Amino acid sequence: MDDLAQRIARFVADPAAGDFDALAAEAFALQFERVAPLRRLAAARGVEPGADLDWRRVPAVPTAAYRTLPVTVAAEEAAGAGEGVETFRSSGTGGGEAARSVYVHPFPDLYRATIDAAFPRFCLPRGVAERPAMLALVSRREERPDSSLSFMVDHVLARWGGEASVWGLGPRGVDARAARSWLGARQRAGRPVVVLATALALADLVAGLARLDLRFRLPAGSVVFETGGFKGRERKVAPDELAAGVAERLGVPAPAVVREYGMTELTSQLYTGALAGGDPHLYVPPHQVRVRVVDPESLDEAPAGESGLVAVFDLANLSSAVHVLTEDLGRLEPGGLRLLGRAPGADLRGCSLTVEELGRG
Repeated sequence: MDDLAQRIARFVADPAAGDFDALAAEAFALQFERVAPLRRLAAARGVEPGADLDWRRVPAVPTAAYRTLPVTVAAEEAAGAGEGVETFRSSGTGGGEAARSVYVHPFPDLYRATIDAAFPRFCLPRGVAERPAMLALVSRREERPDSSLSFMVDHVLARWGGEASVWGLGPRGVDARAARSWLGARQRAGRPVVVLATALALADLVAGLARLDLRFRLPAGSVVFETGGFKGRERKVAPDELAAGVAERLGVPAPAVVREYGMTELTSQLYTGALAGGDPHLYVPPHQVRVRVVDPESLDEAPAGESGLVAVFDLANLSSAVHVLTEDLGRLEPGGLRLLGRAPGADLRGCSLTVEELGRG
């Protein structure tokens, strides 16, 4: 199992270091053996491991299954034992503990490999040799040790952040004073920086600056990395409106706002190609990921250009299920994935039936 994780990590770093289809078949074979719910689902669909198995035939596991079932290849580590094992939980906003997905991840180095392969390409200022200072408006790891986002940002700051990097989010939300101090110092320093934030934290920062009528002009080449949304929150800000606020209050233009699509149940991340001149609303999958759009009820492939539920095949998701069915609506377009929001409950019948199949003992 460790050997396969290492080979996938090498492929993540270099697409010439392996073959996607062969690795996909191996990963599914391992998960078929180790993940009982997935084995039941595959048996119900008449799918068995094989070297020539098309990755599209691997059953997609709904994210809802992670709330109630042990979807992990590391069952013996699920109780929290196991050196080097990370246990991530989703926020479960609005639904309490019962709404939280649980993901036991025995390959944290594979997770880090996906970050290192994609984050610099999509999110770091262009043409800057030195590590930029970063402001992280995300919970620290010690505050949210089970947050996959905190894990990611902690690694980003350690691996890619400059000495002047700081955390600007506390238990009560954005630390406005610390954020303003950092913004002022970076403006005076004149070197490009990176702001890492959830959409909610970024909206709170912009709103706080607007209340004080403060405007900063971060140096040219600075980047704002935005992730997450307003799930379960009454207050919501449209992406274009938030980008306009960032331009006005931070001095970072909309083309320098990069959005990330990730979740607790996945290991790899998708980013918008804004810095490369692409559509700022299209998410680009890395080479270890394949994205499908399926009919919400039948789960059959949606016709080209039509919307449906987003399914992600992530080779790096070796820890649980390589094929994950999300609760997000989207449409595949030339250049990437356009997200269309969360699917309403009525559109998740196919997901619900699949979770029932997974749970049948």
